[in-house]
Amino acid sequence: MTVRPEVHTTPVSDQDLAELQALVADIEDGFNRKEVAVLDRPFSADTVVVVPDGTMIRGWDELFAYHTDRMANVVSTWKTRISVLSAVMPGPDTAVLHFRQETTTPDGGFANHGTVVAIRRDGRWWIGALHNTNIVQ
Repeated sequence: MTVRPEVHTTPVSDQDLAELQALVADIEDGFNRKEVAVLDRPFSADTVVVVPDGTMIRGWDELFAYHTDRMANVVSTWKTRISVLSAVMPGPDTAVLHFRQETTTPDGGFANHGTVVAIRRDGRWWIGALHNTNIVQ
């Protein structure tokens, strides 16, 4: 059997965890208030986001345009709740979050699991990548 390294070696401090959870809270709050500027506030300029249908969005400008359209149309009546399931740090300025998103719609609801890669720049955490996948409940 091959020896494999462990990569999540930096402890997640209480302060880092609170700041990382605040990124997710912005997403939830912005989505529920339909305020795209709040929803997209934590994303970096060069973010990469894969949404549940597999669409890949590259860059903050493209993400902002995507969410602006979605908030005004398809998801205008939806509400969501996001819970951070785990947070690990492969390095002092890199974190990986796993989350669960529960969304309610006029027709019922659904759930997603997702992964966030967050990077700290100049003392602030940013979402550099997010992947969100529908799950069977």
